[in-house]
Amino acid sequence: MIEDLKTLEPAAVFSYFADICSIPHISGHEEKIGEYLLNFAAQHGLKAVRDQAGNVIIDKPASAGREQHPRVILQGHQDMVPAKRPDSQHDFLKDPICPVIHEGRIMADGTSLGADDGIGLSIAMALLADDKLEHGPLRAIFTVEEETSMKGACELDAQYLDADYLINIDSEEDGYIFIASAGSQDMEVSYVAPELEHCQDQATDLSALTLRLIDLSGGHSGTDIHLDRANAIKLLTTLLLAQSAEFDFNLTEIKGGTVRNAIPNQAELTLCLKAADAEAFKQSLLLEFEKFRLLYQDTDPHMRLEIHQATLPAQMFSFADTIECLSLIENLPHGAERFFAKDRNVVETSCNLGLISTQGEHITMGLLARSLNDFALDLITDKTASLCYLSDKTEFAAPHREPCWQSESDNELIRALCRNYKKVSGREMLVTALHAGLETAEFAAKNPRLQVASLGPTVRHPHSAVEYCDIKAINTAYEMLRRTLAEL
Repeated sequence: MIEDLKTLEPAAVFSYFADICSIPHISGHEEKIGEYLLNFAAQHGLKAVRDQAGNVIIDKPASAGREQHPRVILQGHQDMVPAKRPDSQHDFLKDPICPVIHEGRIMADGTSLGADDGIGLSIAMALLADDKLEHGPLRAIFTVEEETSMKGACELDAQYLDADYLINIDSEEDGYIFIASAGSQDMEVSYVAPELEHCQDQATDLSALTLRLIDLSGGHSGTDIHLDRANAIKLLTTLLLAQSAEFDFNLTEIKGGTVRNAIPNQAELTLCLKAADAEAFKQSLLLEFEKFRLLYQDTDPHMRLEIHQATLPAQMFSFADTIECLSLIENLPHGAERFFAKDRNVVETSCNLGLISTQGEHITMGLLARSLNDFALDLITDKTASLCYLSDKTEFAAPHREPCWQSESDNELIRALCRNYKKVSGREMLVTALHAGLETAEFAAKNPRLQVASLGPTVRHPHSAVEYCDIKAINTAYEMLRRTLAEL
């Protein structure tokens, strides 16, 4: 399957992407991809360094006669988000991605593809390797942990940003240049039960069930948040709360999601209830699920609810704590909150409930709020904190903040990119904002004189098992950048 990529054009781009697919490179585990990039530089006689954070910086001297032209930085990130179907046995620390080519698209077999940002890396590498390319001094910066902590961008020494232009190749919409991106706020919410009940005290009367909500569409918590897809954690909670008027039950464990910045496409929980109520409870739950299956038939056509008999656990939350915790989850913010005043097609502020897990008497939730406006980001953070303050069993923390970014919408870099996009595609390019976090915010802060833009070929449903990229758009982005570098 990987070899099939090498039959596509532009051959250099897809050859490098094939290599990247073969190397495990999820966030926090970029050692091998970093070595690959250093070896690539050595093979092409290019100066390269890897800093303490793990970022790889590669420099290519200007082509003959263009030594006095301004330096251009091409930038992407080394890591990818590990997402897979529930039935997939893929090990992201060991196994290669298995790309599939279908109807002008590249996708993966049961996992995320890693086109975010493997395609950006591949385009930059193809440009670095092109000895016929006319260009001024060229630098590529490949960062680490963009998908989790922005560690690479945060720890990058400002000396590497000594340039006039920076082109981030990490956006995912053909025909768009992004000159603004959302800041983000990590939030952690923990529900702590004062005391768990012992199941063995009621063992003869209890039955344990595991509920699994799976095969939802999921998606990127920035670029897909406005599509009203079901959130598996929220939906499973809603389904269970709907049964609380008729049945008493006790939560023992709940878990779901994979990362904060992906809409969770699966969640499961285990509960205990009276054995005599088990069958009626199952039937009532399935009837309620059918309503939601119809409600989300357009956005999540494949979602399923499985109910399995489980082993009776040692401990469980009280019914009162169960309802209080589920009610908290039900009311946590999720989805688009406001739209961008300058472009109503762009989300301004949103929140994603991306993670939930149980450890003893603690149920911990991970949220990621985004906004193009710092004040609006403060507001949604405060709103979440205020909700948590309603219960003395709930703890709130906001451990990590990423800044918003906004750059000039009309400068030489933007004009050159728009001009060459039209030459290649015959279409006008739209300059707008992106409701997702980009490393450009960190770069612009470290060098305010940088002219910064973000672009990339079409990638749909990143951070999910149905991620795919458009082959034609990859060629368009590559050719546009080749021509632009020849002009700057």
